[in-house]
Amino acid sequence: MKTINKIRLELADWLYNAGIVGVANILDANDVAYKRGINYIEFEETALENFEEKYFKYFIDKYKKFTSWYNIVKYEDVILNFKEENVDEEYLENINKQIDYVKEKLKSASYKSAYVIIQNKEKDLLKEEKQLNKIKKNKKQKVEDVLPNIKEQLNRMQQIIEYLKTDEVAKIILAKNIIYDIIAKFWSDVSFLNKNNNKKNMYEEYRIYFVDGTLQYIEKIIEKAKYKCFVCDRKISKLSKPVSYDLTWINKMGVDMSRKTSHFWDLSGDTFICPICNFVYSCIPAGFTVIKGQGLFINQNSSINNLIAVNKHALERNTTFEELEDASYFSIVENINQNKVEQLDKEIENIQIIKLDSTNVVRPYTFNILSKDKLKVMNGNKKMLQSMIKVKVKVGTKEYLNLYKEVVTRLYEGKNQFDLINQLFHLRLDKKFNKLHFIDMIIKINNNFIGGREKKKMVHHKVINDCKGFGLDLRISYVNKKAENKLNGISYRLLNALKTKNTSKFMDTLLNAYMYLNKQVPTIFIEGLKDTDKFQTLGYAFLLGLQGEEMKENKKDDIKEDMING
Repeated sequence: MKTINKIRLELADWLYNAGIVGVANILDANDVAYKRGINYIEFEETALENFEEKYFKYFIDKYKKFTSWYNIVKYEDVILNFKEENVDEEYLENINKQIDYVKEKLKSASYKSAYVIIQNKEKDLLKEEKQLNKIKKNKKQKVEDVLPNIKEQLNRMQQIIEYLKTDEVAKIILAKNIIYDIIAKFWSDVSFLNKNNNKKNMYEEYRIYFVDGTLQYIEKIIEKAKYKCFVCDRKISKLSKPVSYDLTWINKMGVDMSRKTSHFWDLSGDTFICPICNFVYSCIPAGFTVIKGQGLFINQNSSINNLIAVNKHALERNTTFEELEDASYFSIVENINQNKVEQLDKEIENIQIIKLDSTNVVRPYTFNILSKDKLKVMNGNKKMLQSMIKVKVKVGTKEYLNLYKEVVTRLYEGKNQFDLINQLFHLRLDKKFNKLHFIDMIIKINNNFIGGREKKKMVHHKVINDCKGFGLDLRISYVNKKAENKLNGISYRLLNALKTKNTSKFMDTLLNAYMYLNKQVPTIFIEGLKDTDKFQTLGYAFLLGLQGEEMKENKKDDIKEDMING
């Protein structure tokens, strides 16, 4: 009776981890059982049966709506709902745009290479492309005059769509779309991405190069073999294919050991990997999430469950990379087990954020670290951050500011929020922004961030609320004295003083404002003058009250946030 071998993949560096997440995603998507340990996944060799089908199925299910195949076949709804009475100039223009798009794709290199593989020759799409023509109308003609031609071209497109939707054709062309749009961003030159295999079946090429090699290797691992895999330490008997592989096929990662030996000790290259690791690296694209050439992978490797969970993203057709990134930050915080605040220090680890920009051929990957301190601030303020998701502020004719992204980016980069707060106040004074409660939130988040770096710089939230109260009292006094028109001028002067951190100018403005009412300036500002960060926090809180933002008591939240950031 044949023994069923098991394959265990343990977490390592970010690149290998992306491959492991890719393997797990593919197995999950195909309902294949496997074991998740603390820092590994383990599955039986039977999981690799027909893995080439599972591999492409995962990508097609996730990215189908982003492919050119989908852009062509979705037009079927327009064709099926065609009504003569709806045809006008705009309708005609849209049809011609679609015809241009279909023609361009049908004669593209990737589609041509797919035609060679497809067994179903019922239609010759290159001939169909030549017969599909834009609808022309001269100046003397009305749209109604070209209706017969419109019907004819729509009928041609419908026939093309029906052919593209057949199982085999869809399977091959979608795989081609996925290869060029997703997989080729991460690796090249081997298997179906070897230029000599361009016209061969990609499913078979993947199985031969990655899966068969793995299965053959696990059947006869030689414990006394001389060499070890550079990544996992498994034994390898030879430093050549199909027993071992190099890393040059992974874009911008490996060194060609036959041509560039100076990178290695004694000019002897030793970065060979076993077939199992070769297989894992082929799944890197499935570990990333990619939108229009940009990819994201979060290396939160405290456990395999966290790593897989934080990299699961549901994509809609109109999802942008920026939205994906925003959601990812929130997903990281959501995955932190926060049942007990006192355990946060143990549960949170520094997290790597790896971004791919495939247009940057020299340096496609960028790396950033989301530190423990930053994560604590995000975790402690996540309700406020969550409320900012999808809040956009108009700052120009066609320019918008995404509030959540602005705040999180500053936290992520270790910067304070004072410039953003100042910008929002200016928009407020120019009557372009009226959601003062968001400025209140940002002041408190920023205060927590500053306190996280240096506790003595933090202002208690009660003091912030007191400052808002003083600002509101001053506003009410001016309104009662029928001097409300002076408030904007006072606000602008205070705002400029805060922007330039000019405490003298701020206090002069404040003294004049209170003297006008024969009132005493609150002593709370005296303490703030000793520290620039405190001064700005108190100043902006006062300004918030001066704009009419009422003081809101939320002692429980204040205490909780102070504990988290203390």
